[in-house]
Amino acid sequence: MNILEALSYAKRELLHCCFDPHIRPALEAELLLGYVLDTTREWLHTWGEHTIEEADWEMLKACVSRRLQGEPIEYIIKSASFYGREFYVDERVLIPRPETEILVEKVHALIQEKNIQTIGEIGTGSGVISIILGLLCPELRIIATDISPTALQVAQINLENHANSANQLRVRVGFVCANLFEGISEVPKVLVSNPPYIAKGYPLGKNILYEPHNALFGGDVGDEILRLIIDFGSLVGVEFLACEIGWDQKEALEIYLRAHGYEGVFYRDLSGFYRGFIAYLL
Repeated sequence: MNILEALSYAKRELLHCCFDPHIRPALEAELLLGYVLDTTREWLHTWGEHTIEEADWEMLKACVSRRLQGEPIEYIIKSASFYGREFYVDERVLIPRPETEILVEKVHALIQEKNIQTIGEIGTGSGVISIILGLLCPELRIIATDISPTALQVAQINLENHANSANQLRVRVGFVCANLFEGISEVPKVLVSNPPYIAKGYPLGKNILYEPHNALFGGDVGDEILRLIIDFGSLVGVEFLACEIGWDQKEALEIYLRAHGYEGVFYRDLSGFYRGFIAYLL
């Protein structure tokens, strides 16, 4: 079995996938085999006639089987792309979504406009938001919390993977195990969060249910944690809140923000749905 034959096998099998209409068989075949052989997609096509070992062939078949059962490819290959970089992910954390890149862009613009030096992140998960903002803003200091100690282990892996002596990320980004921002004495100028916001019982795709449920579901309605973040921000006087939200939560959260002294500016995702807000303390 050579590389081209293995790719053809994986692509053919993935064409039978019925749980995800957006699956890209050719790309995913390359990603899976690249993961198995610990190499790049480009290398696979350069050395297509190269024979693969029996152990690698068996591992590829196992990976394809896992994918066909609905497991996200990011968990299988232990990697997810976000904001042009690769991050380690596994079952301890939510897989970063392209929609969250919009939140990062909005917060980055706010940091630049207001010359903000410190921010906090609630529910950092894999740490991608804080790490990207730290890379984009060389002077920025960040305190990022998560209630899950195992999620913070993944965040620390990603910090180590992207930190170096030049960017000083290890000094400027700190991960803390905490509920919301409890126990953190310093009040940041900005609180950013992509919290759990899906309503309990909302029907989700088979592949999404592989992800940690405490990172998906926000409560019976879905916006309960978002409201707690607004409560906390109002209580301690955080000047700016920046949060991702569910597509149907804009109207209720707009009212809740105003009742707690904030004016919310809501933004849409690339599909046209409301996906988040930047809120200013009045």
